[in-house]
Formats: sequence, structure tokens, C-alpha cells
Amino acid sequence: MVGVKNMKNKKTVGLVLSMLLLLTIVPVVGYPIQTGKTPGLYYGQSVSSPPAPCYAPFLASETIMDVPLLQEHPEKTQATMDDVVISMLEQVDTDIYLRYLENITGFGPRLTGTSSCIAAAEYIYEQFQSMGLAVRYHPWSYGGYSSNNVEATINGTDESSDEIYIICAHYDTVSSSPGADDDASGTVAVLVAAYIMSQYQFNHTIKFVAFSGEEEGLYGSRIYAQQAAAQGWNIAGVLNADMISYAITTTHGNNVDVYVNSASLWLYTYTVNVATEYNDYIHLTLHNAGTSSGSDHYYFWQNGYSAVFYFEYEMTPYYHTSQDTIDHINASYGAKNVRLILATLAELSEAGYKSNPPAKPVLSGPNTGVVDVFYTYNICATEPDGEDVYYFVDWGDGTDSGWLGPYSQGTPVAALKSWSATGTYIIQVKAKDIHGVTSEWSDPISLVIINDIPPNTPTIKGKARGVVGTSYPYTFTTVDVNADDVYYYIEWGDGAVEEWVGPYNSGEVVEITHQWDTKGTYKIRAKAKDIYNIESNWGSLEVTMPMKYSSDIQGFLQRLFEAFPRAFPVLRHLMGY
Repeated sequence: MVGVKNMKNKKTVGLVLSMLLLLTIVPVVGYPIQTGKTPGLYYGQSVSSPPAPCYAPFLASETIMDVPLLQEHPEKTQATMDDVVISMLEQVDTDIYLRYLENITGFGPRLTGTSSCIAAAEYIYEQFQSMGLAVRYHPWSYGGYSSNNVEATINGTDESSDEIYIICAHYDTVSSSPGADDDASGTVAVLVAAYIMSQYQFNHTIKFVAFSGEEEGLYGSRIYAQQAAAQGWNIAGVLNADMISYAITTTHGNNVDVYVNSASLWLYTYTVNVATEYNDYIHLTLHNAGTSSGSDHYYFWQNGYSAVFYFEYEMTPYYHTSQDTIDHINASYGAKNVRLILATLAELSEAGYKSNPPAKPVLSGPNTGVVDVFYTYNICATEPDGEDVYYFVDWGDGTDSGWLGPYSQGTPVAALKSWSATGTYIIQVKAKDIHGVTSEWSDPISLVIINDIPPNTPTIKGKARGVVGTSYPYTFTTVDVNADDVYYYIEWGDGAVEEWVGPYNSGEVVEITHQWDTKGTYKIRAKAKDIYNIESNWGSLEVTMPMKYSSDIQGFLQRLFEAFPRAFPVLRHLMGY
């Protein structure tokens, strides 16, 4: 923790600290705090003021605190009691708080750049990684120091949102202190929030950041905030926890200071509402403590972001000393502050129960086609929770289907598409469930679109007259100028149809037989299509089936004509032989 706001007379400060050291003779780990009804909010100046970074000069009194926001803050409705958030708060207790606190303070003093500070960063990184979060080191160099911030991320499920919410603290200390309160207490808040929130999903992105270089002058957070602004990050709100675990009285343990500038008043109002709504789990009264440049929220303010800074109601007398140990923190009070910050973060980022993503969709359809012809692609994905799914198709030409659905999981869905230009297009599809959790992309289909000429009109040959009840062969022929294979669709005129028989080579003579069972005149019609489904015009042949004979007569006549192949030409014609 850094900086004194409205610094008191040094002698007075020294006297107060000496008295507190004399009076505080018992450890306060787990000191019970009454959790009665939250009294009215206090908006005056805080009882204690946060100190400045140990090794940093004080900021000038004319330092500007109220830098305009880079973007308008999001419109947020007041938080209302939510079962998802309650399930998070119920996981916060003194056991988990102390477990992380013991591990961090176990590294001893963590002066930026020292081996103990590096080891603490590695521990934080490994904890984030074990939670399944996307984690990275954020290296920085400033003021003669080089170190790493540690950042973990839960990406939001709402693809239309670029809002980012940050919970942060600093893990470095001064050279003489193990920093249980300053600021292992805040770092624990970050780790506990990350551990619990990793079990849920959120509409908006959350970043969990542990800074180094705070005691040297807010160096790590300075570079982080500057780079975020330069890259255009839409950081909608920052919750900074620094020194949140010292309390030796009921009054201390039921109150917390929150430092805020005018641009961040909406965020302060929001966290006050959260504390009120979840009072049965938090039991804290929040106080608007004014502005402060004394911690890592400051450079977020300076770069146009909304931020608030949570600080214990009564400042520890062991600040920046070797006595800032676990023996002098109140784990119950620390856990209450964690619940407050966790609930605020969960409400801001719009928490939901974690949903399993749909399986990778299966996509099938043609891989060749022609310009301006519609093609059908079939899509199917299962959803492990049995929920309905939506599909999003990227057609590879700069267009997409938008989210189609909802559909029952495991049910095939057809999507139609045409392309207006030749080329190669990569088609992919992904699925999402009703909670917005998306699958991975399907295996792609590479589609080649060409210009095409339809096959020639088919030629039909065969007997024009025949006998009812007798099968006759007919030949069908077409030529495709692109030498593509062809298919035939044939209508026999009596309701019978041959549906796209083939494929056949271009120019191949195809023979198909048919029998008419009723006397009459029929029109045989046929059209051809190529492999791109480009269809020809219809070809036709009219046939007449004028006569019907018994099988005995037909057999006799057939044997007669076979015996005398040149006889009875007129009869042969009439009979269709």
C-alpha cells in the first residue's frame, strides 16, 4: 500500500501508532466480528488514510484524480439476489483465505526483483494455471526495475461484448515486511475469486491481475494500464484490493473504506448496492473515502478507466514492518471483504452456472459448385447437457448465416447458400448452447465454385409404337461441353419416373426399359444435369401403345415373326416389332 491522503502531523501519526502497538497484545486471526443488520451508509472522510508507496515520492497535491473516462460506463441495473452469486459467496471462508495467505507470506518479504518476489509470481501463475484459466506473465520495466505482473483471464461468453472487469492486488512488499496485510490480503482476494469463478461462466470477460512494483511507485500497474489503454481495451471496471484484513474491534470488522474518483462514482454506488443486497453474506458498511493515489487503481484512473479501491476501515499499525504477519490479521474480516469484492465482480460480469459446450459440429455438403446455384449443407451437433443448440455458419466469402436456431441437439439441420463469384471458399460451422457456450469449429469444407454450361438437351431413341404390357428399351444420350458426368431424370408419361439415374460419362448411350400397361399415347421426357446440378432443357419422344394381346397370342406372333423375319411388315409395324 502506498501514499498518505491528507497526511497527518508526523508526531501525531507516531503517537497513534505507538498507542496501537501497546494496546494490541493479542493475535486477531479469526477474531469474531458481529454481523448484525447493516447500518446506514457513511459518505464522509474515512477514519484512516492509505499510505503512499514506500519507496515512491508523494504525488503533488495538485495531482489530477478525475480524468475523463475513455468510454461511457456501461448501464448496469441494480444487483438483485441471485442464486449463482450466493453459491459463490458460500464458498468463501476463513479456511480458504488462510490457506492462500499462508502460502504467499511463506515467501517472506517480496521486494520487487528479488528471488522471493519471483517465486511468489511463479506460485500465483501456477495457481491460476491449476484452475484451468488462461494465464500469462505481463513483463514490465520502469524506473530501473524489471518484473512481471501475473494475469489470468476468463473470457466472456457474450460475443457481442468487449467489456472487461478486473480484480487486482499487488504481491510485492517492502524489504522488511512479509506483507500479510500489505498486500497478501488483497492477493488472496484475487486468488480466491479466481478459484471460485473458474467454476462458472460470465457474459463479460474477467481478468485477475497480481501486480509487482507497487511499493516502488505503482510501476507494474502503471505499465499495465497504459498498455491496455493504448490497445483500446474496454475496461469497464477495476476492483483493487489493498490491505483488507486488519480489524481488532467490531466496528473495524463491520466497515470498509472505498476510495473513488468522480468518474467512478457509478461503480462505488454499484458495489454499495451489492453489499446491501447480499448483506446476509457480507455484513459490511461501505464508506466513500474520497480519492487516493496510494494503490494500483490510480493509473487506471489516469488512463480513463473506472476503478475503486477497497481498504480496511482501521489501518494496521504494523504497516511496512516485520510484524505485518498472519498473527496480526483478521481472517474473518478478510473473508468478508473477499465476499464483497467477489459479489460485485460476479454481478458486473453477469455470472451464470457453467455449461458444457456442444460437441464439434459435423458439416457435410458439396465441395464443388457453380456460380449462382444454391447448395445444401447439413449440420449436426450433440450437446452433453441435452440442451437446444444454435448454429453459426461461416460461408468463406465474408458472409455468415448468423445464429440459426434453436434446434434440438443431435438433429440434422440444412442450410442453403449460393456464391456469386468463382473461387475457393472455406466453409465452417460452430454451435452454441442456450447459455451461449460455443463449440469448437467444425472440420472445414473447401468449396470450389466455377462457371458452368449445362449439358445438351438429351436425345431419346426407341420404338414409337408398341404393345401394352411389353417392355421396350429406350436410349438416352447427352453431351456435356465440360466433359462432366451426367445424370438423367426421366418421365415416362404414365406417372412413372426415373429420378436422376447415373452418373454416366458425357456422350455415353444409356439404355433403360419401360412397360406401359394401358392403351394410349405417352410422351417420354428426359432432362440431364451435370455434377454441379446444372440442368439441361427437356428432350421428348411420343410413343403409342395401341393394342393389347393375350400372352398366348403374343407368344405365337413372336415365334411367327422370328421364323419369318421378312414376312408381315405391316403387322410387324402395328405390333411394334
